[in-house]
Amino acid sequence: MDPQATKATTGATGPESAAEAPASPPASGRGRRRVSAQQALETSWTESTIDLRLRKKDWKTHAFRFTPDLVEALGVRVAEDSAATGLNFTAAHYVDAAMATLLPATIDEQMKLAEEFLRLMGAKKIPEGKQSSYRVSPAVHDVAAPLSNHLKAAGRARTAYHIYSAVLTKYLAQLRSEGPIKFDQ
Repeated sequence: MDPQATKATTGATGPESAAEAPASPPASGRGRRRVSAQQALETSWTESTIDLRLRKKDWKTHAFRFTPDLVEALGVRVAEDSAATGLNFTAAHYVDAAMATLLPATIDEQMKLAEEFLRLMGAKKIPEGKQSSYRVSPAVHDVAAPLSNHLKAAGRARTAYHIYSAVLTKYLAQLRSEGPIKFDQ
């Protein structure tokens, strides 16, 4: 079996990918300790900042598509948190934190998220998404980059949009429930 296909269905990764991003939580529900949404955001901001300042270039850009209202809600949250903390948050920090903590590595789990999202939206016609590229950690990139091709191979093409929107919706809800950002700079 193809190693990439195995990774997509089992969530397994090789030792080389673990060595690339030890500080970032794996983008899978298995083998990960539970962290709060704020802890995930702090990790994302810290690791992204270190990557930029040291010019390590471990973090890579990846295109994500979200519903327009979700993009707007994300922008509001980024602005509020930046003003409250004095930190220069970007939408990419939130996307990375969301995907690192909530994006499952298996297609079955991803499809459950897509179904939840469609039910939440009332299965009405979902608006065309807004696509943008975000810098994400190596662990998130390892799962997100091949996702569309893995979904196509599994006969589930054109569902990444729903999966990504479901993950970000859940993450922003978790952040709201945790209240104002409280981590130290």
